[in-house]
Amino acid sequence: MKKITLLVPALCLIGGFAFAAPSGTSAAPHANQDAIIVNAGALYGWYGFGIGAGAEYIFATWDIPKFAPLTFGAAAKASVGYPVFTIDLGAMATLHFGLKTFSSLPSFLRNFDWYWGLGAGACVGTYNGLGPLAASGISYFITPRLAISADVYVPYYIGLGVGYSGELGIRLKLQ
Repeated sequence: MKKITLLVPALCLIGGFAFAAPSGTSAAPHANQDAIIVNAGALYGWYGFGIGAGAEYIFATWDIPKFAPLTFGAAAKASVGYPVFTIDLGAMATLHFGLKTFSSLPSFLRNFDWYWGLGAGACVGTYNGLGPLAASGISYFITPRLAISADVYVPYYIGLGVGYSGELGIRLKLQ
């Protein structure tokens, strides 16, 4: 499962490099500097079903000439699970790669934005633990501010083992 979770975004990323050439910096990425992005959705995880929410602040853009801008942020995520009552909390550094600046792509493909995150997580409730976490997700912007998204959140709780959750939801760019 972990290999598939990593393989699909990697293949999409490689496909984006193979078939697109960036237009430069004329178009800002979806996750542009100083943006505040909130998200919410339904999830399924190691504890059953639940709801999740989060917020992210994009604090820097690194524009790689002849490639694409990468944006860096800090995010917080929280989720509540049922029937096993567990609250997952996480804080992470994020990296975004979007296709918005690739003018040679069809417009519907330029609406994609990928992110990866690394940080620390904790769970409280029926189970208690803390440890490192990794996250990855993809968003499709249906308007300049609203996106549908799919995320995978994988913490390693010391003493409990690996937890996971997959979330389908929405993202809203506030700024």
